[in-house]
Amino acid sequence: LAPEACDNAFVTGVFSMLDTMLGVSLDKALETISLPQMVTDALLHQRGLLAPFLELTKACETVNDEAFAHYATELNLNNHQVNWAHLQALAWADTMGE
Repeated sequence: LAPEACDNAFVTGVFSMLDTMLGVSLDKALETISLPQMVTDALLHQRGLLAPFLELTKACETVNDEAFAHYATELNLNNHQVNWAHLQALAWADTMGE
């Protein structure tokens, strides 16, 4: 991914649980936020460049082995790559609480 797409992937992940945090639908939660189209496409329509990354993330979080295998394969990633990235993300998130 290009650097801008990486930034947008991060934003997609950050906003992916906004509906749960606010207790409203995701489209309602995003109404007042200006996001790049590729982020909105992934979050609201499950399409575009970032959608498979978001779906892989969800598969990791829900321990959905079938979805994990599907999206990892679609993205040409192996288990080691995905697990390492997931561990790094968890470690980063842990530092945010300090």
